[in-house]
Amino acid sequence: MTKVGIYEARNNFSELIKRAKAGEDVVVVARGVPQVRLVPVDPPPGHGTGGAILKWLNSAGPVPGRAPEELDATIAAERAAWD
Repeated sequence: MTKVGIYEARNNFSELIKRAKAGEDVVVVARGVPQVRLVPVDPPPGHGTGGAILKWLNSAGPVPGRAPEELDATIAAERAAWD
């Protein structure tokens, strides 16, 4: 764990952010007492990416009124039309 004073944190903020994003535990102290911890946030899934689409499909559940086989047949027919 890296402990830095407020003055040092202010002067080296960009470097401390890089270190926190790399997984290092960065704590800002005032007179030796921990005040805040810098931690990276998880980036939101990208809009339209394969991972984001799969996550949405898994969270949305099945489409009501259409069987999975019917959906598969519709997708297959659309793909065949592309050729």
